[in-house]
Amino acid sequence: MNRGLSNMQLGLLQEAEKQFLSSLKNHRLVETHAYLAKVYNRLDQPLVANKYYEQGLMLYHDDVTLLTGLARNKEVLLGEMQESNECYKKILSVQANNIEAIACIATNCFYDDKPEIALRYYRRIMQMGVNNAELMMNIGLCCFACQQFDFALSSMQRAHSTATEETAGEIWYNTGHIMLAIGDTRQASRCFRLALAADSEHGEAMVNLGILRQMEGKIDQARSLYHSAIAKSPHLFEPHFNLALLCTQTGRYDEAFRMIKTALTLFPEHTHSQQLYHTLHQLYTII
Repeated sequence: MNRGLSNMQLGLLQEAEKQFLSSLKNHRLVETHAYLAKVYNRLDQPLVANKYYEQGLMLYHDDVTLLTGLARNKEVLLGEMQESNECYKKILSVQANNIEAIACIATNCFYDDKPEIALRYYRRIMQMGVNNAELMMNIGLCCFACQQFDFALSSMQRAHSTATEETAGEIWYNTGHIMLAIGDTRQASRCFRLALAADSEHGEAMVNLGILRQMEGKIDQARSLYHSAIAKSPHLFEPHFNLALLCTQTGRYDEAFRMIKTALTLFPEHTHSQQLYHTLHQLYTII
């Protein structure tokens, strides 16, 4: 197995695969299954990786290492959030103080519109002694979603006080969202500018700042921000959609049509993009 580890660290993944498979024939260890799955992940074969995680779990029931790897694969690489959540719950039934499992379940609860349950999980992490900017930011967002505005603002203040250079941009971005939700667009604009000052690659902050500039009638600034967001974060559909909407309003139909097609490629189920595409398609049909 040591040869396989050496090959994997050197990037010789095919050789590492052979060594781990050979080791698996002699000794079916937890580590061998985990490392072999990691090799297949790096070879962009997550389904094969899952197979070896599951084979390992058949021999070593409820092993935390294998369950964690399987849960990460399902969540990050395959997008199977429900199955991933079940894996994390199984981890907690074996190891109740596993912070990663608690945090991932809390995140899934938050995005499933269950902020009250998510808040309980995040507070559990805080009771275990963890106190960092990301945790306080998530607690603040959960409190805000639960209409606990005082706790939300105090939690965000604590997040800012413990923020590092890597997390400052995200914290300012989420603070801007809270400001938008309470109707303070001026403070929201300031927060998004601070997010960009902390992280010049933050595409979401560019999009939101562009929307605020568009609402103020500063069309050229909004267009520039949308183009910058597309350049920095091409995986986001929002800048493409917003730019298409802006181009439609200003009569740039060719650019609008290109942008809305890209937005639908990135997010085919987006209703507003579908409606705008239908409108533009009808316009081109008439012409």
